[in-house]
Amino acid sequence: MAVALWSVLDNWDTWGVFLALTALNLVVVLYRTRWGRSWQPRVRRALARLSGRSDLAWLDWRLLVAVGAVWFGAFGAYGLLTGQFACRANSINDPLGELSSGRAFWAGLNPFANVPYCGGTVNVPYGLPALLLDALGALGGLPGILVVWGAVALSVIPLTWVAAGPDRRYVTVYVATSVLCVPLITSELGGATNAIVPVVLLATIYLATRDSVRASAFGGILATARFPSLFPVLARTGTDGRRRFLGFGTAVAGFALVTGATYLVWGSGFLTTVFFDQFLRRSFSLNVYGILLLHNALPTSLAVTGVQAALTLALVVGVFVTVRSSARAVALTLVGVALVTPFLSYNILVWLLPVALVGPRARAWLWAIATVGTVNYGLGYNLWAWSEGVVWPAEVLDVVLTALLVGLFVDLWRSERRGDPTDAVGEPARAPRPVGSTAPRPAEAPA
Repeated sequence: MAVALWSVLDNWDTWGVFLALTALNLVVVLYRTRWGRSWQPRVRRALARLSGRSDLAWLDWRLLVAVGAVWFGAFGAYGLLTGQFACRANSINDPLGELSSGRAFWAGLNPFANVPYCGGTVNVPYGLPALLLDALGALGGLPGILVVWGAVALSVIPLTWVAAGPDRRYVTVYVATSVLCVPLITSELGGATNAIVPVVLLATIYLATRDSVRASAFGGILATARFPSLFPVLARTGTDGRRRFLGFGTAVAGFALVTGATYLVWGSGFLTTVFFDQFLRRSFSLNVYGILLLHNALPTSLAVTGVQAALTLALVVGVFVTVRSSARAVALTLVGVALVTPFLSYNILVWLLPVALVGPRARAWLWAIATVGTVNYGLGYNLWAWSEGVVWPAEVLDVVLTALLVGLFVDLWRSERRGDPTDAVGEPARAPRPVGSTAPRPAEAPA
């Protein structure tokens, strides 16, 4: 424990940023609750001193993207200049792995399985859309890979903006200050590549307000980048009324078309790497599966995988049949997948960002999940379990994170049964107002 605590002090800058952002994100969450009413005037005065206005009407998504780009660029430049992306023994470097996959594509090799990497080989478990991004980035070497995936990561912000409805400024500020956005997806490529899941889902939610069937086709095709994102895409089609079965079939057809074409070109190595190996992956997990994995007690049998697949299918069908809010359908499915998967890594928590569209209670749950997940991965696993062999802190935090995910899932389900509004575009949205107020709700609440 002492070694771990010293490591925290030695990395005071990293943990200082985490604490500062967690506190800031909590302030954003509490601002819209009864607990935040006492200091709302102080927040408004601070905004007035910074911008000349006491609300967020001055804020544009481009400013948040610019700040995120500077952050991501600084970390990328630091990694390039200090050699952090060089080949290392017994470890896989994400930027180099993506670069190797992109170069294999241009060389006519299999870019998914047995990709030449640092004198050996590596498997890259991302589908065709991600591969094409790797190929584009590889034209510029490592900087090109960072630029391409940095653009994907940062696109979460404008997509949140367009999908969040009339309260877009507040919701986008929440997402931009979440530790799942900064620093996770803007400080490391593992987070940036996983950001393609919320990017696809946010875009699908927005596009569904224009043409639900085309949105389903878009979601099904791009879900091949990370195949679990197909589940919320399919569940969301249940909100399309009389076109829901057409949308469901279109999403399946789009996913199958891209998957089949990829298989025809690269064969079974693609299926094994992108699908089967990921189904059976048992590295570690931040949910209760992690306790079994820490003791090598979770079997890798097909029976276990079959049960997980059955639960996921039941989840998709249940949401498809009962949920009528696009944002809540996506959120429920994402949280359900996080509970069922035996490989809930820290980077995969990024997938949960679309939950922010649902409402203030969901954002409070998401803040707690992001905070506990970060502490569990950074301390429970990286320092105590893996470095010192002390596993009980990680086990405790696995239980806590699972309890938070269950709480969020139940709350989302109850809010659907109650018919609560969401913040997502195309859905009924309500801006908060003081208790007892008879004034009409504004189109967009201040701050």
